[in-house]
Amino acid sequence: MSKEKDRLKIDYDRCLEQINNVENCVCEGCGGKLEPIKTVDNAGTPTYWVGCKHCSCFRSGIEKEYYKIARELVEDNVLKPYHSMSRADYSDTPEKLEYYYDSQTAGLSHIIRVIHQMLKEKFNDKEAKNEL
Repeated sequence: MSKEKDRLKIDYDRCLEQINNVENCVCEGCGGKLEPIKTVDNAGTPTYWVGCKHCSCFRSGIEKEYYKIARELVEDNVLKPYHSMSRADYSDTPEKLEYYYDSQTAGLSHIIRVIHQMLKEKFNDKEAKNEL
């Protein structure tokens, strides 16, 4: 195997590892399946990045539960991480509205994960102190 094929195999495997490291990993924007997608890096070198073919975005992935909560909050217009984006500005076509939902959901999914992890740590700390 050539050096380039070896490197591409390593990049592909690294993408799979990233996807498999997240339990029930989905695209944080649309909830689609993540997979290694062949692309080129900024230097024009062929490589693989984790991405979602459904929404055509490169993503890092999120647990499905966080995605579902984020999507519900965005669709119900309860929370949106990007206040500069107005749903009304993206409502003229189904594609634009889908982009709005995917963008807002992607940002909120990670916020929800961080908040959940902080709460778990906070409650674990309280429980540990109460046991002393």
